[in-house]
Amino acid sequence: MKSYLEFIASWQESAELWSMFFLLLAFLVFVFYFTGFIVSKDRSKLYDYVSTHEIPAFMNLLVMISLSVTFFANSLLIGEFKTANNFELVIQSIGSLVIGGIFYYILRVLLKIYYPYFLAKHLKRIRFKPMKSSSGNQMKLLNEDEEDLHLTKEQLEHEEIFAFDYDVWLDETTGEKIVEKYDIHHTSLLCDECRFRTLREVKEVVDKMPTQTEGGELTKYYKCDYCGHKEQKKKHLSSLNENQVV
Repeated sequence: MKSYLEFIASWQESAELWSMFFLLLAFLVFVFYFTGFIVSKDRSKLYDYVSTHEIPAFMNLLVMISLSVTFFANSLLIGEFKTANNFELVIQSIGSLVIGGIFYYILRVLLKIYYPYFLAKHLKRIRFKPMKSSSGNQMKLLNEDEEDLHLTKEQLEHEEIFAFDYDVWLDETTGEKIVEKYDIHHTSLLCDECRFRTLREVKEVVDKMPTQTEGGELTKYYKCDYCGHKEQKKKHLSSLNENQVV
């Protein structure tokens, strides 16, 4: 009996160590992501970094913390209910898995369904933060009609098919202009069915290739990560002559 109790004590100690190990991994995941956040000083690069890495980083963080919670719960159950047989040990281990699983499931739902709304607000703050020119003057963000005069035909085509989005900032005193390019493929859209910001582009298909004289047609396919709603949008592609930069 004594050797078995020693085994239980060793098990409890190991569970505590594994709990601390996965908690340390969670901390390293956070540090790794936050380091990339700090070094991405250019706002367009920071926008792309956050939109592509934040939710996957938080998902990895969630996995590590859930495993830590599972092992910690296991050590608590073993310490609270001293067991004298393998059956009770198995029940306690299953109980800790249930606790960790519930913890993971609840936070995963919050992260997958509700967090994209807050992520969109975060990205908006990054993208539209006031900008100053090299002369120190406050720059003006041009609206859609105004910015079209400063974009190339290729850039206008990108915006037309939602491949990229562009912002044009102008120093009205010196005339300095800054054009920023944003990849919006990783940004979730608002689903018309469930009203969550969980609608993502899954693929795009060129239905008709543009020629020198005629435009083409592109279809983008979207699917909601929450309710499974699917939709598609058709976009016009300008002719190759129109896409040539003058």
